[in-house]
Amino acid sequence: MHVAYEYILAGVMIFLILMMTQVTISALITRQLTYLEQSGGYKTAEKILDVLLLSPGDPPDWGRNASIEPNYIGLADQNSLRAYVLDPYKVLRLQKGSAGYISPAKARRLLGLRDDYHFHLRILPALSVEIEGNGSFTITVKNIKGLPVPNVNVTGYYVPKSFSPTVEYPIKSNITGVDGSCTLVFQYQQDHVLVVCASIFGVRVVSTEPPGLNFRVEGGRVFKSDIPMITEIDYSTGSIVGLEKEDATRYVEIDGSAYIVEFTLWK
Repeated sequence: MHVAYEYILAGVMIFLILMMTQVTISALITRQLTYLEQSGGYKTAEKILDVLLLSPGDPPDWGRNASIEPNYIGLADQNSLRAYVLDPYKVLRLQKGSAGYISPAKARRLLGLRDDYHFHLRILPALSVEIEGNGSFTITVKNIKGLPVPNVNVTGYYVPKSFSPTVEYPIKSNITGVDGSCTLVFQYQQDHVLVVCASIFGVRVVSTEPPGLNFRVEGGRVFKSDIPMITEIDYSTGSIVGLEKEDATRYVEIDGSAYIVEFTLWK
């Protein structure tokens, strides 16, 4: 009986030690974050960008209904269990001419920023995939600085425009050379389009020819999407020439593709 009490007591002590350790670590993390914010280590631009990218906004499904204006803006996918996964419907509402377009001035208010703050938001694919040809295609992959990227795994899916998931379609793969290019050869068919998936070191980008079609790639198969592929979002409240500014950058995922988000804040 005494042995059982000793085990119970030992278990309680271990539990208390673990709890105190967790509290101590949390306090240290909080103190470090506070120090970084006060010392400028965690810039205002980064805080605002993380609010925009990590929050789904309110209501959390505001992107799906173009008639809904959010109470505050956030681009995160409410159904994702991972950070920095964005809802493509919300991102598209930042594109001028789209249904339910939210202007940069309105977004500034929905972020809780004063009128003397200005920002520039740019969302673009993490890799640039250029496709040339018709039947025989040359694919060139570059980074955001415009430099060619070798050793990229490139897979092409040659699918009919009137796409059906039950229809078989040819698939070809290749690897880019030192010039960032490779060739995929298909037998030309009228009314067919090319969907390309380029990946390297876990960075995966999907592109189409013609650009901006409603396709996505999952599990090595092509699927129709409800919305066109996002090629670039360029979103700004004004010019930043001659003003002090802060910059922040994040990698995100949109509809299975990797994107880079560049954010500049000034006042």
